[in-house]
Amino acid sequence: MIRVANVSDCVALAELDSYDNPSAWTVKQFQAACESVHDSVLIHENEYGECMGFIVWQTICDEMELHLIATAPKFRRQGVASALLAQMFQAARHQQISRILLEVRVSNVVAQTLYTQFGFHEIALRKRYYNNTEDAVIMEKIC
Repeated sequence: MIRVANVSDCVALAELDSYDNPSAWTVKQFQAACESVHDSVLIHENEYGECMGFIVWQTICDEMELHLIATAPKFRRQGVASALLAQMFQAARHQQISRILLEVRVSNVVAQTLYTQFGFHEIALRKRYYNNTEDAVIMEKIC
């Protein structure tokens, strides 16, 4: 089940984000996203209410920017991220979004492969973007 996150989910979201994200969001950042009219935060739960993954994106005018997507380690390779991306694409169609942007660490080849499978392509590189040490790949999907 995929549902809209609320403020009471933010501790769990921050915990999940901290597993693999060296620049993990804080509880306050998740709370701000849940309360923002421009941000969308969705949670993918199993039948027992366990958080399997989440996605966060921002919509400004006719564009979206994917901020975060994560899958809990024990639920990886089960289609969680694909289902969450599908929800974002459905929202993009409904809102007549022209393009979706994202940035990803140059070292995160697994994520880049996933994004490429969903129609994203590299458009730029931001040098030393992450903590002034690692480059960011900027990717775009035209809707």
